[in-house]
Amino acid sequence: MELQNFTEKTVKALSEYYGKEAEVKNHKIYKNNGVLLQGVCALKNGKNIAPTIYINTFWERYQNGEVFGVLIKEMIQILEESQVSKDFNTDFFMDYENVRKKLVLRLIHLEKNKELLKKVPYIKFQDLAIVCHCMLMTEEIGMGAIVIHKEHLKLWNVEEENLFRDAFDNSPEMEPYSILKMSEIIKKILRNSMQEKIEEICEEYVCDKEALLDSSLEHMAQEIEEQHIPMYVLTNEKRCYGAACLVYPGMLEIIAEKLQDDFYIIPSSVHEIIVVAKTECIDSFGLNEMIDEVNRTEVDEEEWLSDHTYLYQRNNKKLISITNH
Repeated sequence: MELQNFTEKTVKALSEYYGKEAEVKNHKIYKNNGVLLQGVCALKNGKNIAPTIYINTFWERYQNGEVFGVLIKEMIQILEESQVSKDFNTDFFMDYENVRKKLVLRLIHLEKNKELLKKVPYIKFQDLAIVCHCMLMTEEIGMGAIVIHKEHLKLWNVEEENLFRDAFDNSPEMEPYSILKMSEIIKKILRNSMQEKIEEICEEYVCDKEALLDSSLEHMAQEIEEQHIPMYVLTNEKRCYGAACLVYPGMLEIIAEKLQDDFYIIPSSVHEIIVVAKTECIDSFGLNEMIDEVNRTEVDEEEWLSDHTYLYQRNNKKLISITNH
């Protein structure tokens, strides 16, 4: 069954369940990199907001033999658990003064988002694009974000220059950057998984649990550094859309000062950037092959940022793209 037919069947089944209690709608949702998802929502009477669920994965499960009725029950459960008790107040978004302090930067691929970029203000950065989001935190929907469109600027009578000035001012404060060694990141990830094992050891032998855990992690981190090229991870403290930290004012100079070298930029995903000193890695084309492999096998299409390496030359403060073409 094609996705379109599955969508129509889903809307019909949900409409029969909700009856006059809610209006069931389906709509296409364009995500980063032109990823298109099929959404379904059930707008209850008297409400101006309804949760949307993406049914693409349900369609795939149906294709693999799962029972349609079981999938519908699961969708209903998700829709009901996601309902909000209050209407969403959009009045604040009518006034730019309410929005300007909530603006942050996002870094996305230029070509893969060319349709979106026809509608939104952006700044070209190599083969990438800097766009603006308005971050929201409300009682009704929790944490969310709205992509700023050109139509919003017309509504507010605001120039693009002012929009980006505010976003560049806000971002380092709202989403502070973090630069850590890859080994430190791995230590943080492993700490939780090793905690239980260390506790078992300390129950059998008298020892300092924290000291043993720290010692074990430090030893593993040292082995990683000795066997691999020293790499640093640049992201924000939330590790969400942290690649935008790369365009924070003065960030390239900060990294160069930290490494005391020119450095390669490896676009891991929209969430993080990997940097490595040039003297530690002379095979930039090999880095491109690694990026291509990781993008194809490990990174979701929606989170993909770029397919090649960049080099920052600290003496002339120049950023160049390195491709295998």
